[in-house]
Amino acid sequence: MAKRVDEFERNLERLKKIVAQLEQGDLPLESGVALFKEGLGLAKSCSGQLKKARNEVKVAADGLIQEFEAFRAEEAGGRAPGEGEDGA
Repeated sequence: MAKRVDEFERNLERLKKIVAQLEQGDLPLESGVALFKEGLGLAKSCSGQLKKARNEVKVAADGLIQEFEAFRAEEAGGRAPGEGEDGA
């Protein structure tokens, strides 16, 4: 996971530098286009990493919520959601 975070941070920093260079507006056309393409690739990569991280957090949170609901039902003397009449 640390490798992914390092890669994300590295890509984000490079993207910031590219944006700064493009905003200056003094690049030759070919260099500007090349930087723009590189920036698009970095933005796509960062976006994908963020989506994946968001999904991992959601899955982890959903698991905790389900565990809590089962615990709460157990404490109340009932069955956890989704359990049948025989308690299974």
